[in-house]
Amino acid sequence: MNLSFNHTKLKASKKKKEIIKHIGRVIDSGIFINGKSVQEAERRLKNYFGAKYFITCASGHDSLLLALQSLGLKKNDEIIFPVNAYPTAFPIFMNGLKGIPVDVDDNGQIDPILANKAITRRTKAIVMVHLYGLVGNLEKIIEICKKNKIFLIEDCAQSFGSRYQGKLVGTFGDIGCLSFYPTKNLGTLGDGGGILVKSKKQFNFLRKAVQYGEKHRYQSEFIAGHSRLPEIQATVLNLYLRKINEELLKRKLLAHYYLQQITKYGLNRYITVLISDKESDPMCHLFVIRAKMRDNLRNFLMKENIETFIHYPLNINRVCAFNFLSKNNYPNAEILSKEIISLPFHPYLKKKQINFIVKKIFKFYNKNH
Repeated sequence: MNLSFNHTKLKASKKKKEIIKHIGRVIDSGIFINGKSVQEAERRLKNYFGAKYFITCASGHDSLLLALQSLGLKKNDEIIFPVNAYPTAFPIFMNGLKGIPVDVDDNGQIDPILANKAITRRTKAIVMVHLYGLVGNLEKIIEICKKNKIFLIEDCAQSFGSRYQGKLVGTFGDIGCLSFYPTKNLGTLGDGGGILVKSKKQFNFLRKAVQYGEKHRYQSEFIAGHSRLPEIQATVLNLYLRKINEELLKRKLLAHYYLQQITKYGLNRYITVLISDKESDPMCHLFVIRAKMRDNLRNFLMKENIETFIHYPLNINRVCAFNFLSKNNYPNAEILSKEIISLPFHPYLKKKQINFIVKKIFKFYNKNH
């Protein structure tokens, strides 16, 4: 059995005829930017989340980049974020802001106590990253932001469909940022992003910021680049949206089945499955475990043709581009980076494939203990 980590090729292949049909319609329309497919995607996603405002953009990266710009922050204003959220750091620093990484809890989610301690008079926002599709103590983070009168931005790149206290994540903060990268819970065939907004002022800014700062064509009110979701990606996104609830349910059932099999084989002695806050209903993007002898396990699984990844092998303070950040003070994230491993996980995974994976993990630990 040869097990790939993700399902992007498989999903696209299964829907190939429909995809080609939808792309053909875009080609026939002759409109490849800001057309009906983008308008439909924005309308459908706005309704899906029950959001006041919603806008698409070119990528998940841009969704956070533009979201921060919409807040009218000044250079060196401080933004608190979890140290293990590699992609999240880049938009913060690219905006000329001062990113303040903080440590995480045992499940890789931002630690509210440490986030609170990191607040200074220059702190303007906390970026809460719902990493892996899990949700941390969102209630506490909301309380901290309200008490200190700072913005809450939810990075939902990996958590489309996750809920907290019955409500979709991305709708709690001032802004919610989405990614439609191909591997995400809701992806397309390239890059894509979206922004959930509550403030009309911020929404009006974003409408201009995705198109040269223009209020009307060639009437730019401020200097900006462009960040547009192409029509072709939008039409694929709309196609994938049709079956999204069905796919999300499959994710939930498969994550539960993984847990059952891990318990059945008594693997809890060697591995720990990362879990979500008790108030949440997570929608896993990745199935992440903490494993003893992690690197040896990965090598063993690779020889058995089981593809795995580490999300992420380096905390942001260990990345060369961010060598100005402190190398210390993140003990939990450091331990996690040496123990975590992401197992194959997607809606097209079969139970027999999960059985195969878990049996191989059992074989490894049975052999080495």
